[in-house]
Amino acid sequence: MPNYKTNKTRIIMPKVLLLTEGSLPLLELTKKIKPNNWDLITIDQKQNIIDTNLIEEADFLLSFSGKIKDEILLNAKNIKLIQLCSAGFDGINRKITDDMNIPIANNGGANSIPVAEFTMTLILSTIRHIVDADNNTRQGLWDSKLQSKNSYELFGSTVGIIGAGKIGTRVIEMLQGFNTDILYTDIITSPKAENLSAKKVSIEYLLENSDIISLHVPHDKSTDKMINKKSLNLMKSSAIIINTCRGGVINEKDLYEHLITSKIRGAGLDVFEEEPINKENPLINLNNVVLAPHFAGKSMESYPRRVNFAFDNMKRVWDGEKPLSLV
Repeated sequence: MPNYKTNKTRIIMPKVLLLTEGSLPLLELTKKIKPNNWDLITIDQKQNIIDTNLIEEADFLLSFSGKIKDEILLNAKNIKLIQLCSAGFDGINRKITDDMNIPIANNGGANSIPVAEFTMTLILSTIRHIVDADNNTRQGLWDSKLQSKNSYELFGSTVGIIGAGKIGTRVIEMLQGFNTDILYTDIITSPKAENLSAKKVSIEYLLENSDIISLHVPHDKSTDKMINKKSLNLMKSSAIIINTCRGGVINEKDLYEHLITSKIRGAGLDVFEEEPINKENPLINLNNVVLAPHFAGKSMESYPRRVNFAFDNMKRVWDGEKPLSLV
């Protein structure tokens, strides 16, 4: 079906309001990929003044970051879909979108490969002390500071996946070559995870029995600070925790206390409760933590997948079909 509508006097084309927060590689790519004759209007959310007329006239909101100001949502009176290029949607006031009956779709797993790969990178970097090894080598300290540290293998370990969605199951796929025992917990059973020999268990069992725990859940009321003193106390003292989903799922104060007292062995974190990370965050000073600036999902290969999925999904809605990947 053609992706336009007509009335008696003119052809009506979709108006897409693209919300950015500064310049990103996605910006120019989006301009190139957009369907011919679609109106693409860009608003930088960092600006203090936003043209409400542009918002009211838009058919779709397209967001790179998954963060949309309440002011924009409240004026989105004709929006048929909020389409995200991100997997996360915790930057959107769901009460407003629910009250206005505006559906939201994420990127459909378009960034699952880079996030899963980076999860594997954090796992290996944490258990093999790669950051310390790099720093020491640059200083001419030939492994001297690492002699007292135990370096562990991923091979044969037990890995617990909290959240077996598109990213979590992609991690499970990548673990196949390491001969690991894989546990997972989720609100639903994942046939794909179980076909890969992952065993569904309670979160308590997973925490108690895993050597490595990796988080892949959305951040909402049900998952807010789900990793806290109580859950950390269930973990092995030799275990590590990896987070590439959202910082808010971990209580960082509780995590810090467990790391400095060796109640758990280490952590690999790409996301934080406050972003950019506060320079006073005590996690910065720990050498049993590997830190990254929330860029697990950023890869040049994933950008076209995100944008193509976004426009394909908006076309579906414009043509009267149901959107994919609703959150």
